[in-house]
Amino acid sequence: MIRRAFATLALMSVVALPRAQTPAAPRADAPKVPGELAKGHVMFAFESAGLTDPKDFVRNAAKAVKAGLAPATAIRALTLNAAMIAGASDLGSIEKGKIANLVVTDGDLFDEKTKVTRVFVNGRAVALDAAAPAPGGRGRGRGGRR
Repeated sequence: MIRRAFATLALMSVVALPRAQTPAAPRADAPKVPGELAKGHVMFAFESAGLTDPKDFVRNAAKAVKAGLAPATAIRALTLNAAMIAGASDLGSIEKGKIANLVVTDGDLFDEKTKVTRVFVNGRAVALDAAAPAPGGRGRGRGGRR
């Protein structure tokens, strides 16, 4: 049990620690950590550093929700807490005068089947079209000629 702390926990990625960096037991308990921090009234946020797949960012928060973290607390850790910890007072919540970066989904953010339907950055809709695949082979470069 974590007792009430008088400090803020900086951005955390404990839910996604690489296998080589952690023993099996702590890694298995990692999704429980955010819930324990919330019980101890410790402000925390999730981070994306070190992730190779952007989808893992929300997937890792979903692991914490499945391990007992309240969904509203997880959303706060992804938004308002992250902005507060980073010192970005113009981000993190929907309020007049703040930058409007929003993600709209067709269901529960933490459900694996949920799809992102719209994204707004600085109040403007962003196209969600899949990027064109990179051409295979060596391309049409100089062909090794100098």
